[in-house]
Amino acid sequence: MKKIRLQEIADEVGVSIATVSRILSKKILRNTQTERAVINAARALGYPYLPTKNGSSEYKNVVFISHLEEGEFYMSLFRGFHQASIDTNYRFNLISMGDTKDPISEIVNTINAHHAACIFLPGLTEQDYIQIKERCYKIPILSLAPIPSPVIDTITFDSYSGGNIIAKHFYNSGFNDVGIIYGAPHLTESNYRKNGFLDFVNSKSSMNLQWVFNGDYSIESGREAFHDYMKNGHNKGIAIFSCNDGMSLGFITEANNAGVKIPENIRIAGYDNIPMCENTYPSLTTIATNFHNIGEQAILYLDQKFAKVNANGQDEFSKGHLYLVPVNLVERLSTRK
Repeated sequence: MKKIRLQEIADEVGVSIATVSRILSKKILRNTQTERAVINAARALGYPYLPTKNGSSEYKNVVFISHLEEGEFYMSLFRGFHQASIDTNYRFNLISMGDTKDPISEIVNTINAHHAACIFLPGLTEQDYIQIKERCYKIPILSLAPIPSPVIDTITFDSYSGGNIIAKHFYNSGFNDVGIIYGAPHLTESNYRKNGFLDFVNSKSSMNLQWVFNGDYSIESGREAFHDYMKNGHNKGIAIFSCNDGMSLGFITEANNAGVKIPENIRIAGYDNIPMCENTYPSLTTIATNFHNIGEQAILYLDQKFAKVNANGQDEFSKGHLYLVPVNLVERLSTRK
């Protein structure tokens, strides 16, 4: 195997050999543009470099890349990973992606400055993941947002089962007239939730889909859903599945303001089990997604990947396997008889 010299890295980046040597010998990196460029070039050329950014080879820094939105979901998800990493040799660093002209390059540069990466960016496409995979040199990358044909190893909640569980809950409770507030249609996991619910409803002759609203996961679209529901004459006796908790909470708020009683007039269930579900009135029945559990599964995945590297000296990361984490129903007041 050809031995890579510092001069080759310096020529690739356009800096001096001294700069390359200084960056590659650092124990603590500031994640500057020059540092990222040198590390990317070193990895691409096959230079045997793995940074120890906290000054200790005992720890591995894993970047958690997301695009933070309003609401509790995103921070609850990251908190689960942080809590799962306590007493392990992993440290998760949260980076929120902004609006840039070349987001894939920014993602690649960020990943290449860490030991591993967990990505929760539901808007990424198959081609986006292919670019990321090709441009990150032997770094384990894990996606937390599914796409129809994964090209990067993915750990995610079993969204289809979650929708199915809600529909079964309605059926077993005798709620045969049902409705649904869809999530964002371009997101794979949103469609899984919807399909799981509708497949169960369509399998039962006694169940009737009475109302559908196209939401986008925002609280505001939940508010709009309530007004659409009332405008179309559905004022009682229906059980609604909202494909996330945020839309459920928006719907409940508007119902309370209008004097429509839940669960007496309308029953509603959400998905995600964010902390607010227990603190709204009425408390919200929902599908629990255990963020600590998915964090533990991610750490187990990383353990396996790094163990193979230590044993064999190499491993093919991110083969496109899909791992589903189970979900469960949390029944509260919003669907009580």
